[in-house]
Amino acid sequence: MKLPGEIRYIDFHTHSAGGSADTVAVRNLMAGDDVPADFTANTLFSAGIHPWQLTEDNLENLQADLLLTAAHPHVVMIGEAGFDRLRGAQGEVQYRAFLYQARIAEEMGKPVVIHCVKGWDELRRARREVKPGRPWVIHGFRGSGSLAASLAEEGYWFSLGTKGLTPEVLASVSHEKLLLETDDSGQEITEVYRLFAAAAGYGGQEAETRIRNNFNSLLNFSL
Repeated sequence: MKLPGEIRYIDFHTHSAGGSADTVAVRNLMAGDDVPADFTANTLFSAGIHPWQLTEDNLENLQADLLLTAAHPHVVMIGEAGFDRLRGAQGEVQYRAFLYQARIAEEMGKPVVIHCVKGWDELRRARREVKPGRPWVIHGFRGSGSLAASLAEEGYWFSLGTKGLTPEVLASVSHEKLLLETDDSGQEITEVYRLFAAAAGYGGQEAETRIRNNFNSLLNFSL
């Protein structure tokens, strides 16, 4: 993928429609959302069945909706998909929804963007069942360094916002499998990069190059 101008920043996961010419933003869509007709050239999308969307009765409809949304060429990832023990339909409904999305992602050759709140056992169960060939990226990770280390050892990638950029997490995971995000915080991605560079001991340009190379590796792009 080639874009006009110089790309300095990658916002891996955002709910904002904004953005600047030097930033690639991956905007999150829910199953059933339309890809907006007026998106800019440096906007990409993820699309998924979020656990908060789920009820006991709507899974089949959401699966059909997701296929339509995910077919768009600028939808480059599947998700947010995952597990949330605090919100949404619980138990096997979330599990079936996640397995469906993980398998669709494998068929389409796309990474999975993961939402996980206290659902690590279910996530690990799903990974053992699917045995994915494409990366699974845990977005907005805010857990401990020990949890990050165990997940990293199992092959997960991580996307961090300002609350996840702790010394313990950065010391526990490979920086070749890290991405940065604003999510729904309203922050600028430049601030997330600044904090990442300071916490990891990188120069500004070094941090930009690291994250851009990771993103290219994730999606087989060239930015």
